[in-house]
Amino acid sequence: MKKYLNFLFVAAAAILAVHIVPQVQELFGAAEPAGYALAAFVSLIGFKNIEEQLANPAGIRRIGIVAVKDLDDSTIDWPRAAGANPHVDVTTMEVTVAVPLKPDKTIAVITPADNSANMAFEIQGDRFYQSYKHSVAFDIAGLTKVQAVEFRKLVNTGVILFVEYFDGDIRVVGSKLSPIILKSKGDTGKKGGDKRGYAVSGDNDSYVIEPPFYPATLPLPGMVEAPEAPEAP
Repeated sequence: MKKYLNFLFVAAAAILAVHIVPQVQELFGAAEPAGYALAAFVSLIGFKNIEEQLANPAGIRRIGIVAVKDLDDSTIDWPRAAGANPHVDVTTMEVTVAVPLKPDKTIAVITPADNSANMAFEIQGDRFYQSYKHSVAFDIAGLTKVQAVEFRKLVNTGVILFVEYFDGDIRVVGSKLSPIILKSKGDTGKKGGDKRGYAVSGDNDSYVIEPPFYPATLPLPGMVEAPEAPEAP
């Protein structure tokens, strides 16, 4: 009798696993209807260095900057990497929607002092609590009145940065809802040959991806020339 009851219990568990559990998973979006396969996890394929005979230049050539208040008011967040209608294709890490500037606004360009600029990002937090942190730092030579006026505009101002590698790739640091807050420190130096100027840095966290790439196919007014229109036949 005991063996018979054990058999009935195992059979009932099998029926539950085959018929009921997948339906519950499908109801809550954890399984696909056709094969009951979990769709959220992407398998690893390994990490490789860049190909041989390719240059890998370090550093930052230029930095584009725009205040989030200069973005279109109808856009709640940009670039949005998750949720409904995201602006980033996470399979390519490219932005798919151009920066939504207000009609009379453009991207300002920062040319940092030689060998001073860098962009960094990291995954931080314990397992199941992790997210990305983005950060930028650069120096500007000089302590002039004109520069002082410009740096005054950064006080309590959230910005999005467009960081250009020496190989031409551009990555977007910050977003409208989670902007970068830049802090600047001026230093006169102490003697001839010392660096006299500004050290600038900023960061933010709780991003869901690395800084995405801004493709050359999208306009970036003030920083990248608009593509030429094709000639008429």
